[in-house]
Amino acid sequence: MNDKRLRIIFFTGKGGVGKTSSAAATAIRCADTGLRTVVMSTDPAHSLSDSLGVPLSAQVQTVLPNLDAVEIDPYVELNENWGVIRDFVASLLMQLGADRTIAAELASVPGMAELFSLLRLRDFYGKGTYDVVVVDMAPTGESLRLLSLPEVLAWLLKITRTIEKFILAPVLRPVSKVTPGLSKIVAPENVVSVWDRSLDRLKDIREILDKKALTSARLVMNPEKMVIAESQRALTYLSLYGMHVDAAIVNKVIPDNAKEGFMDEWYESQQKYLLAIENDFSPMPILRVPLFKSEVTGIDRLRELGLRLYGERNPAELFYDEKPVSIRQDEDGSTLRLKLPFAPTDKIELSRLGAVLTLSVGTRTREIVLPDSLAGLNPKEAAMVDGYLEIKFEKPMAQVEA
Repeated sequence: MNDKRLRIIFFTGKGGVGKTSSAAATAIRCADTGLRTVVMSTDPAHSLSDSLGVPLSAQVQTVLPNLDAVEIDPYVELNENWGVIRDFVASLLMQLGADRTIAAELASVPGMAELFSLLRLRDFYGKGTYDVVVVDMAPTGESLRLLSLPEVLAWLLKITRTIEKFILAPVLRPVSKVTPGLSKIVAPENVVSVWDRSLDRLKDIREILDKKALTSARLVMNPEKMVIAESQRALTYLSLYGMHVDAAIVNKVIPDNAKEGFMDEWYESQQKYLLAIENDFSPMPILRVPLFKSEVTGIDRLRELGLRLYGERNPAELFYDEKPVSIRQDEDGSTLRLKLPFAPTDKIELSRLGAVLTLSVGTRTREIVLPDSLAGLNPKEAAMVDGYLEIKFEKPMAQVEA
């Protein structure tokens, strides 16, 4: 690799689309090309060991020359980095009248377990053992937000820690010695210690992802309506969180020579959705993988999958480095900027159903899943600017008048 920074590749996709197989095949292909590689699973329902056909644990172990693998136990990582804070927050909520079970749930932020699993990246970077880290993530959905959580949570921890350190502790801690009830709302020293350590670790992860590593995500999908819709949402959020998505991998594509008989209708359905994928995810590379005759498990079959995916290309290459989606905040609303795979035309039509914006340019149509920040706004106008379609959104009239 020309870039000496650590290469990190996240694989994400709806459950059952072949995400783990694609991640494992990529890791094997990287190792076969001479790159020191580790593949790690942060999915609580691990399937990496089943895919590789090798028993794995939370300890890194060698699978092949140049290839190590690990299945991280996210709950162990969570308890180590958040457990005492969670218990303190739950106790505080119970003091405010919350039921014990509800307090415990409220003190656990969704996606937190997977987030702290990423702390292993800090170890890999610090040791300098690897050229490439392949991360098999949990299935997509709102858990994708965890890629922004190192920054968001670090900010939240910093604010709450500052309040506790400079306001609550100096005032309440001395008083709590003579007023026992107050001690329950002042963080004990062991909580403060974990608080500060977690803050430092999350800062390290954000810096590694932003500056010290060459990081991208690859979306894995099948040519099916619901899978494509979830992948569209994933692309939007990953882009908004600053994560490069450098390829879309389309698994289980029925080959032309298998379309007769029972598979005929499936084949025709897939052709329609393959065209939709080209429309919605270009100009980033779209890598197609045919439907194999049997299950793809084990080193040899995964190696074959890796060859089908990348051919002679370097699997660790950054295939695409543009940001296809961004949002600009304007005085009178917001502007969604979208990189289009097709040439501009004077005829642009917009329609919307819920959080899905349908864009028609000439004879081409593209569906865009709007992020939450735009879901409550109305699309006003659209125009091509320097290869990007800029769609202006404004607040509903009722909100403006209020």
